Amino acid sequence: MNILNRSSLKTEKGIPYFEIPELASIGWVQHGFLTRKGGVSLPPYDSLNLGFRSGDRLEHVSQNRNFISTAFHFDPEDLILLNQRHQDQIFLLEESLDPLLSPLECDAVVTCALKRILAIRTADCIPIFIVDRRKRAIAAIHAGRQGTGLYITTKVLRKMKDEFGCLPEDLLIAAGPSIGPCCYEVDENVFQPEWEPFSVPRGRGKWMVDLARINVAQMKNEGIKEEQIFLVDLCTSCHADLFFSHRKEGQTGRQLSFIGII
Repeated sequence: MNILNRSSLKTEKGIPYFEIPELASIGWVQHGFLTRKGGVSLPPYDSLNLGFRSGDRLEHVSQNRNFISTAFHFDPEDLILLNQRHQDQIFLLEESLDPLLSPLECDAVVTCALKRILAIRTADCIPIFIVDRRKRAIAAIHAGRQGTGLYITTKVLRKMKDEFGCLPEDLLIAAGPSIGPCCYEVDENVFQPEWEPFSVPRGRGKWMVDLARINVAQMKNEGIKEEQIFLVDLCTSCHADLFFSHRKEGQTGRQLSFIGII
């Protein structure tokens, strides 16, 4: 598996972000995993908050959205936001010139459509992007604990195969920053037995869980090889100076991760 750390951080017009070189080199894909820095929101949402329902002032969130679209050269109206439900709904975004109502009620989107910027907002959950280099198809996934337990990554891979004929060997997959096993504790009420290989027991019915590795295992079970997977291996709770973390901070903002076909 290909690992990125803080040394991979880039900046575009004052906005820090992570970019996967192998995805960028494709040429027709635009993407970025943003941080909490570079915006105008005030504490506890400081500063590049894209969570419209986080409690932040709406004018600040809108201004942050405009900063991002200007920095990365896309129309803010092309940004497809999701009302993420922590479930496994997948939306097929078909080619269309009609305006699209956003946010969408789902936790994943797959598409071949041009100039639609798929956006995932997180504050500990995993933003995951999938790119098919041959079919020119992409997917964006919000994978939290519940979505991971519902195998949302597996279901998206199968959806891309069904809709576009995507083959495992043609895919590149990138997972952005998320809470790590160092900081993510769950109890027996939500722990799933199949997570044991990726968890450390803490006693008294508690485990430290590695959600990223669980999703990687789901990818591998669908035929994806480790060399096709890229991970920004930074815990959002440990690096709360750089990322929003609901587990660490409680009331906080949401950073944006985006991908689109240009």
